[in-house]
Parts: sequence; C-alpha cells; structure tokens
Amino acid sequence: MEIEKRFAMLQNTYAAALAETVNTYGKLNVLDEIVKSKKIRQKQTAPYLNQQLNIAAADEVFTKLAEIFGCANWTVEQTERELIATATTCKLCALSKKMGGANPCRGWCLDPMFAMIESLGIEEKNIAVESTLMDGDCCKVVVKKAQIS
Repeated sequence: MEIEKRFAMLQNTYAAALAETVNTYGKLNVLDEIVKSKKIRQKQTAPYLNQQLNIAAADEVFTKLAEIFGCANWTVEQTERELIATATTCKLCALSKKMGGANPCRGWCLDPMFAMIESLGIEEKNIAVESTLMDGDCCKVVVKKAQIS
C-alpha cells in the first residue's frame, strides 16, 4: 500500500476511534467531566506538543494540525486585528454525529489547540469560538491579533 493511502487510513481510523470514545463518554454521562479533566492536562502538555511540531505562531497550530491529522480543513486568514481560522469540514464532527451526536469539539479539538496557542503567550480571553460544525456550517475561531506573535 502506498504511504499516502496508509497515512489517510490511519487518519480516518484515528478520527473514528475518537468519535467512538466521545460518544461512549456521552452515553455514560461523563463527557463534561472528561472534557474538564482533559483541559487541565492539555495545558500541561501543550508546550511539549508545540516543541515537537515546531509550532511558533498561532496560525501554525491550525495549519500543522490540519496537515498531520487530516481531520478538519482549517484555513487561516489574517486581518489587521485578528487571525480567523475556519473549517468547513471535519471528520471527527461528522463521525461523532453518525455515532450518536456527542460533541467532540472541546475536549478533542478546540481545547487542545487553544492550549497550544496559550502556551505561545496568547491569553485565553483573546481566543473565541464563533461557531462549530456540530451546530453550524463551519467551525470558526478568532484570535485577537494584538496578542499574536
């Protein structure tokens, strides 16, 4: 099997495993507690992830994770005042909806990315979610530019 096909299969298998996990937590009524716990750990591991992935700027969090995981099709636009990251497709959201509808956005996508952005010196208050694919037609995150390195 070609390396590209193997890589795509691994990305799809990973997204399906995460969706199954999220939906299991949802069915067990522990999803919110798991997300809270994960958020703490994600803040602890974010600097290590940034180092391993050679991420030095907020836009790279979106672009490099999209390249590696192939889950959401993040695009990044920079205006004078803000960085706007938008995804119009996400394998994790689509699979999670098909498997029961539990929301994976916080614990498995946005919170880890926000932790990585915060570890670059950007305060959490300067990162906002305008929409997600679980409840809208796109996932849109805005990072105030005054805080972007």
